[in-house]
Formats: sequence, structure tokens, C-alpha cells
Amino acid sequence: MMARALLAALTVAATASAAALDIRTEDYRDNATQGAVGAVTGRALAEGLRPAAPERPVTDVGITLVPRSQAVLTRLGEIRNRARRDLNAFRTSAGAIVEARRAYERALSEVGAADLVRFTVVDAEGRFDVQRIPAGGWLLIAQRAVYTRKESSQLSKRERRLFERQPKLTGYYAVTIWLRELTVSPGSLEVVELTDRNAWMTAVQEERVLDASP
Repeated sequence: MMARALLAALTVAATASAAALDIRTEDYRDNATQGAVGAVTGRALAEGLRPAAPERPVTDVGITLVPRSQAVLTRLGEIRNRARRDLNAFRTSAGAIVEARRAYERALSEVGAADLVRFTVVDAEGRFDVQRIPAGGWLLIAQRAVYTRKESSQLSKRERRLFERQPKLTGYYAVTIWLRELTVSPGSLEVVELTDRNAWMTAVQEERVLDASP
């Protein structure tokens, strides 16, 4: 009886998770089983240091591929739009983007489709290559984070007393995010180029500590 109850609970949980998704994971599974797969390849590049210099490869970019979800696209768009209007939202926009992606990945995992999340990083030449992707709609979400440390300000004793219990900005991550909608067909090769000029959003995640200086 206990085993049946546990199985029933797991079935209900899986059904609820599936209902929360707006994609048919079985379509991707069927395409993979039938060999209807393609590939996504590309390169991450930065502008040259001089006007006439060639573009340079970028090596610290993470690439995530997930099935195309309109709900995810809507959520990401909401985060970007809010960050443009609200300074406080902008300060945490990078973390919000990452959490939205991870929430979708968790939902896929909960229905047994964790294998539909593909992750890779670019190589020393800024290149990436993901093979055997089931035919269908996909989202490519790429990001590159650069940390900037904020030097301590020269505050007077009065200013220190005034702000001593306020969280102090110690630095921040400037995160470049690329978002691409892709349609993978059987035997196709989708080529993606990520550059400074075609980023979808530049987000920020601040790093603060409680300043208790006397």
C-alpha cells in the first residue's frame, strides 16, 4: 500500500510539473529516438583593440541550449523590461535571469527530461559545438560575466558613522547575455555568432557586504 501511495504521489507530481511546462518533451524524445537530430555550432568574439584590428575570440562564455518555451521567453523579457525601468531591478537583473533559466531546467528535470538541457563552454578560440540535438525549437542562452571590484571611498568619520550599518558595494558582475531562438531540422547545422554588438542584454549583479567600520 505504501509503495502504491508513493508511486501515485510521484505520478501526480510529474503530472503537475508537466502541466507547468508549455512544451511537449515527448516530441523531442521521439525525434532523438528516430535520429532526427541536428547540431548547433558557433563562436564568441569581441571587437578588436584598435579600430582596424580583427575581432578577438572570447573564452569565458557559457552556452545553454533548452527547448523553446514561450513562457521562458516571456519571463526573460519581463526581467529585461523591468531592469530598464527600475534601478533596483537592474542591480539584480543578472541573478534574476540565471534563476529563470534554472527554474526551467528544474521543471524539465522533474518530468524526466533533464537530458534536454545541453550545456557547454567555448574553447580557447571562442568556439562551441553541440551535436545530436533533437529536431525542434530551441533557445540558446549564453552568458559572460566580468567582475569589477569597487575601490573603497575616502569617507569622513561622520560619513562612516552615518553609513556604518548600510550594505556597502564591494563590486559587481557585468553579465553579457545572448538569447537566440533556433529551429533545428534533421541533419541541419545551425551557426551562431556571438559578438559585443548582438548581445540581447547587459545585466548586473551587485556584491554588497555590511560595513561595520568605526
